[in-house]
Amino acid sequence: MKTNTRKLVRYGFVTAIYVALTWAVPAFNFGPIQFRISEALNLMAYYNPGFVIPISLGCAIGNLYSPFGLLDIFGGMFHTLISLWAMTKVSKDYIAGLFPALFSPIIGLIIYIATGAEVNFWLVTGSVAISEIVICVIISVPLYRFLIRRSEFRSLLLYGEEEII
Repeated sequence: MKTNTRKLVRYGFVTAIYVALTWAVPAFNFGPIQFRISEALNLMAYYNPGFVIPISLGCAIGNLYSPFGLLDIFGGMFHTLISLWAMTKVSKDYIAGLFPALFSPIIGLIIYIATGAEVNFWLVTGSVAISEIVICVIISVPLYRFLIRRSEFRSLLLYGEEEII
């Protein structure tokens, strides 16, 4: 199988995993209080920038069932895209993990607009930011540091890519 085909399959697989994890527990993935397990995949983009688009696409597809409609589909994808792009620009994994929380006002604004201003923007933004810190820093950073030491995971994550770690 050619390298480009393998990359495409790998990226498609990551997109599918993001969607599956998002849809597996929908009660906690949409709304003012969120705890989206699929966000744990975000740190993959820090280790391999090739995952920025597949994970962002997974977010858009995952948001197809969002009660906030197109606003969440495109706004959520934009949040993920800008967060993951920023992750690729830093040298420390724990700093990279903070970007989804830093850009959480995007999600707060989506929910604020979609609910007709029935929720407190800052409360929603804070809730999303805390969730992102828990998932992307407190859980993901130690998990990836452990997994990256395993050659199987490292080769899966970095296959055909330049190492940045």
